[in-house]
Amino acid sequence: MSHAGTIFYGDIMNELKQAKTFEEQVAILKNRGFVVPDEALLIDFLQRVNYYRFSGYLYLFKGARDRYIDGTSFEKLSSIYEFDQKLRNILFEAIGEMEIEIKAKIAYHHAHKYGSLGYLDEANFNPLHNHNRFIEKIETATKNNEKLLFVKHHETNYDGRFPIWVRIEIFTLGMTSTFYADLPEDDKKAIAKQYSTTYPYLESWLHSLAISRNICAHYGRIYALPFTKAPKMPAKHSKYIGSYNPRQLFAQLYVLKCLYTNRKEDWNNSILQKITSLTQQHSEYLNFRAMGFPVLWEALLRWD
Repeated sequence: MSHAGTIFYGDIMNELKQAKTFEEQVAILKNRGFVVPDEALLIDFLQRVNYYRFSGYLYLFKGARDRYIDGTSFEKLSSIYEFDQKLRNILFEAIGEMEIEIKAKIAYHHAHKYGSLGYLDEANFNPLHNHNRFIEKIETATKNNEKLLFVKHHETNYDGRFPIWVRIEIFTLGMTSTFYADLPEDDKKAIAKQYSTTYPYLESWLHSLAISRNICAHYGRIYALPFTKAPKMPAKHSKYIGSYNPRQLFAQLYVLKCLYTNRKEDWNNSILQKITSLTQQHSEYLNFRAMGFPVLWEALLRWD
């Protein structure tokens, strides 16, 4: 539940003590200065999108005395909502592809250095690693995925012994991020080198994107969202970006780009192309500053 949505919802609860019809919801919005040229279109939208979800976007345009700032229209809000929905899908898919790759690199490195079951040995992690909690998490993940064929296969034929390259497939990105952070420094360096970066940055990027992935997975708003985790930005990168807020959307996209260092053409020709096209379609109503997009954002997101 977003903080912004909670505030807005609380403000109108006096008017919404009882469930309102769609027509009554429209009337409340119009009384607050929301421009609605076609009520039928708004009602159709509200039938598909929960009013509470929509309130998270409306809150961005709230002015004095519980009224919306001038020019806040359904046309504008529906365009932003559509942009957010489609960009969230692009981001989710891109993070998913990155997740598959980082899991492969971690599993390969770990298996060749410590053996197929080396992840079960506490000695193969750094001193900050909580091994009991780690084992509990992987057991829970295995239980939650017990119906998958490869899980059944290893439970039945190998007494529940899963090589790291199998076990990691049921890790969440958050678990993968923690697994990487808990590795000995030499191992983290070796994996980070494959992304042309150092381990403190890779560790930060994975943590940040794990949070972003969860927001996307639950259909949360990413437009103008202050992300809870700001990824670390190397000085050689940030000097080209200028003054920006690392807790805004652009930073998430930028570090994700950095994790596509081995797939630059895929990033440029597919993911970035989709982002650019989508942004152009909705540029009339977008607040680029609220997303942390610098003036040269497209060039900065492109691999040269």
